[in-house]
Amino acid sequence: MALKYKLRAFWIDTFNRLKYGAEAPRYAERIWVRPSECKRYIEARDLADRLGSKVRQMSGRVVSEWPGDLEQPFENHPKLTYCWAHWKEGKDWQDAGAIDFLLGKIAISPTGITDQCSTPEDVWNRYRTLDLIWDGVKAQGHFPSRQELDPGNYREVGGILIHIGPGGEPVFSGAGCHRFAMALLLDAPFPAQLGCVHVSALEHLPRFRSPD
Repeated sequence: MALKYKLRAFWIDTFNRLKYGAEAPRYAERIWVRPSECKRYIEARDLADRLGSKVRQMSGRVVSEWPGDLEQPFENHPKLTYCWAHWKEGKDWQDAGAIDFLLGKIAISPTGITDQCSTPEDVWNRYRTLDLIWDGVKAQGHFPSRQELDPGNYREVGGILIHIGPGGEPVFSGAGCHRFAMALLLDAPFPAQLGCVHVSALEHLPRFRSPD
């Protein structure tokens, strides 16, 4: 699996360095995002349809045309809203809407499986696990990088995916919703996998490379 990422990184990194210089974005690069700066998201499927590739495969890709029409406010995202209803407002997962949301996804899935869940018991266990993760993150006081969780992880592959839009605005990709909700609640810079970068944001990239 790591070989696949290393090959992808070689081609993307090499192309970017030749075109944009030594400080060009890298595939699966770890960046640090301040929650207060992130206000919008783009649905992963919408961006994939627009740009013709899965969002994680677009990590480090520089784009000249930004799909601003696809941006949405966080209140439109059902996973973010039910996470905040649960962890901020104290509602249980049922009242927050999480249980019905995931059961509904399972019901329409061709395989009958969504997020590795196929039964109501699976669903409840999933959200219990998320609570345990949230408790651990709160106790640590910061959100861990992928390599903190797994030293063998390649760069920040699999992390919260954040695009850098025009003017250097971080835009959530829709990948890693529950972790992103936790990271925003901590209100501290969090590690993320770099997504797409608008060409006008290249000059802003250095400030995302430090947690300070």
